[in-house]
Amino acid sequence: MKSPIEGIHKAKSQLGHAPECRRQMCVKAVGGEAVMFVDGHDDAIIGVTEVDGEARVVYDSEEIVRKLMRRDGMDREGAVEFFEYNIAGVSCVASRALFVAWVR
Repeated sequence: MKSPIEGIHKAKSQLGHAPECRRQMCVKAVGGEAVMFVDGHDDAIIGVTEVDGEARVVYDSEEIVRKLMRRDGMDREGAVEFFEYNIAGVSCVASRALFVAWVR
């Protein structure tokens, strides 16, 4: 991949794909290189990028928060806290996933 931003824009254009296909698309995009995923949040995958020579899966953080609210009945504050501590806080160490907050 040429740059992280190009990778994100390219993947964003493919968001219409079913969540179950997004993992496969990520693996294909990095040529079969091993990448780590955040279980249960494939619907929030927006693409892959490369950081310091390592492929990383990129997630829409707001989509994860909305899912926590919808699926688990959390209020927004609780969902954000859960995301920051239990997903982003753990994932940045364990899976090296990246989380994007879209500016609108």
